[in-house]
Amino acid sequence: MAENAEQLRPAALADDAETWRALLKRAIPMIYGLFVRRRLNPGLAEELVQQTVFDAVRRRGSFDAGKGTPEQWMLGIARNNLALEMRRRATRPSLDGDISTYLASVDKAPLPDEVLEKAETARLVRAALDRLDDKEQKVLRAKYLGDLSARTIAQRMGITEKAVHSLLYRARNSLREKLRILHPLNEEETK
Repeated sequence: MAENAEQLRPAALADDAETWRALLKRAIPMIYGLFVRRRLNPGLAEELVQQTVFDAVRRRGSFDAGKGTPEQWMLGIARNNLALEMRRRATRPSLDGDISTYLASVDKAPLPDEVLEKAETARLVRAALDRLDDKEQKVLRAKYLGDLSARTIAQRMGITEKAVHSLLYRARNSLREKLRILHPLNEEETK
């Protein structure tokens, strides 16, 4: 095996598929063994092996043959990945204590699809709002973004409070129509 490592050292990380195949054939069991000896579950150990191989391929230019063999270099990357994973896990809430504390921390953060859905909705509303006439835009922005009362809006626009209510009604209907045009719902969603 030492003979094989010596043959590999000069061209260890060249862009040669056969060289990489030979290196990975020897290195992967060593890396996996490192993770399993640390009592990681097999799934996490496999995930970290994949991450290590990916990092090694991506950083193949940083390999220095004067500092050791390619296998030793990859084991160093593996140890770094393990340390990063342990730090990540240390910052997560623990299940050792009260489960309700853990569940409360999970409930506070929105799910990724909820965040995307809210962003898409905000984009559609902005686009629809931009297509309204100036008076309708102004009254909707004042009411819903500025959180102003109808009385305050009437004073600022120089119209009666009843006219503000009427304008808000028409503006909401216009906005609803613009939203339907921009994002038509199928019949099942409207029922």
